Amino acid sequence: MNEFVNLSKNLMRDKWKLINWVTIFELIAFVAIYLLRLVTGGWNGEIMPTYFVGVFAFETGIVSFVGFIMLSRSNEHVFTSNNYRLIPISDTKLYFSNILTTFLAYVYLQILGVVIGNIIEFMTAGGVGQMPKLSGEDLMTMGQFILLTIIGMILIWTGITLVHFLINWIGGFLAFGRQKLVKFILYVVVTFVGLVIFNYTTGSVFKFVYENMTPEGINNLNQFNNVIWISIGVSAIWLVIFTVLNIYFLKRWIETIR
Repeated sequence: MNEFVNLSKNLMRDKWKLINWVTIFELIAFVAIYLLRLVTGGWNGEIMPTYFVGVFAFETGIVSFVGFIMLSRSNEHVFTSNNYRLIPISDTKLYFSNILTTFLAYVYLQILGVVIGNIIEFMTAGGVGQMPKLSGEDLMTMGQFILLTIIGMILIWTGITLVHFLINWIGGFLAFGRQKLVKFILYVVVTFVGLVIFNYTTGSVFKFVYENMTPEGINNLNQFNNVIWISIGVSAIWLVIFTVLNIYFLKRWIETIR
């Protein structure tokens, strides 16, 4: 347990720095836009117009996407890094520690965005807007969406890892498997085949649900919540399958390259 905690701390430190740098560049871009607009005299002497709340919200969306991609890249590098693979800890613990810290780092990025966004809104509008009152069903639906989003993000990361591992595994059996062109073709083929299988299987499940559980369509919030629960269940099953395959490949086939 101590090994897992210590490894997670080291991984989180690296990803924490990555997110901090992403946030710093976001703030630099925000300040640059503000100064450019101020210099051109577009705000008639106003220090910080409400317009910039929208600008920051737009930037936050871009940064969330960029942060997700960079964390995905960092997540993959851990599995082929001498610094981590040579640590006396099981590959299973390394895998789960890496996924956990990647998720926590992304949550940290979202928290930073919310905090900074509220500060900007407070400076421009003189206060932070009040949260709307939600009913019990609304809170249930929101909780389901949050859970589905969490599982979905982790599913994407595990899917990226599985494609990466499959490419390395297949490339090991090919004479020119390490060449960049061959690897690119393999990435395209494996990703396409994987998406076809994933979409067909998942689509078949939802087609069955729609035809047998909601033949007249979704007419109320309760039916909608049931569909969300099914989505969570399907995503969780895929997540388990991807995780088992990834751990198998990590133990048997994946070697360090850096």
